[in-house]
Amino acid sequence: MKIRKHINFSWKKGSLWIVSSLVGAMAIIGLFLFTFFDSPKAFLQFLYDYQIIRTRYFRPVSDETLFQGAVKGMASSLGDPYSLYLTGDVYKSFMEQTTAAFGGVGIIIGEDKQGDFYILAVFKKGAAHDAGIQPGGKLVAVDGKKLHGMEPMLAANLVRGKVGTAVTLTIEENGKVKDYKMHRSDVVLPTVSDQMVSGDIGYIHIYTFATHTGEEFKEALRDVKAKGARKLIIDVRMNPGGLITSVVDVADQILTRGPVVSYQAKNGMKQTFDIDGISKPMPMVILIDRNSASASEILAGAVQDKKEGIVMGEKSFGKGTIQSVEELSDGTALKISIAQYLTAGGRKIDKIGIKPDVAVQQTGTPFDMNSDSVLQEAIRKLK
Repeated sequence: MKIRKHINFSWKKGSLWIVSSLVGAMAIIGLFLFTFFDSPKAFLQFLYDYQIIRTRYFRPVSDETLFQGAVKGMASSLGDPYSLYLTGDVYKSFMEQTTAAFGGVGIIIGEDKQGDFYILAVFKKGAAHDAGIQPGGKLVAVDGKKLHGMEPMLAANLVRGKVGTAVTLTIEENGKVKDYKMHRSDVVLPTVSDQMVSGDIGYIHIYTFATHTGEEFKEALRDVKAKGARKLIIDVRMNPGGLITSVVDVADQILTRGPVVSYQAKNGMKQTFDIDGISKPMPMVILIDRNSASASEILAGAVQDKKEGIVMGEKSFGKGTIQSVEELSDGTALKISIAQYLTAGGRKIDKIGIKPDVAVQQTGTPFDMNSDSVLQEAIRKLK
């Protein structure tokens, strides 16, 4: 009888311990949910939905696939075209844009208002140059795929590819269409080019702001000055932007001391990019269009706010957010908008753009010295 009582007591004690543990665990889980989630109910619903898909979908599917799909969906739900889950070739293409190194044919293309793509530059060490391609032609198709209206990144990715693979570019010049066949090779594209355009006016074209753009700009500026340039045209039309550190480096070479751009992140971190600058900027015109975005707008905004040059062309794109790229352990990455930047004068640009000091309607072939209306007006302004 005593033994039976002891057993009952032990059972009750054990049950009490189990119940207490469960209550404690639930309390901890509840505290976790309410601490880390605005809506614990939504998180629990997510887990329930995951379980339904995992157990009821009739084809084999891995957790990795489901979790990657969930992350992609979360990024997409932000409604922000610059916040993306980057995998495979998409991530590779993104990194190529920041370094300007990839397998290609040695050309830079840009999109006009109508959604057509033009060849802006052809570089000597490349298959396109060897095939006889010249700047200014309309790139109609790549391997038979028409480019009109295509997203610029997708169009660029069609031109790029594995080194040694064949590619055919269909180009329209002077009303005639011709196919150029060539093989891709290792390409490190220059992001800056320069020339003298009239008298003492130097012209520097920045195609994108990549890791080495600041150094290339320094060489280009030195080159036009050595040829007698006392006035400057900087062209960032069709320039999609790039690295904020790169545009600050460029600004440091042409503008006076002070802030160039600033931002404040969600965590409260503030950062202002100041430059030592130069004592006396050259008379200067910055050319922009509706495709000038991000870093291009930072440069144009700084010139405008500091009143150290004239901004000419069309109102710019209006991308005023800064992205951070977090590389994940599985080789993928999250590109997330972390802040909205302000120009040197404290202006917001996102979805607003930079309004030019002098508006000029684009006629003629962009970047063609003989017919480009915006470039010709800039030359007249500086004479």
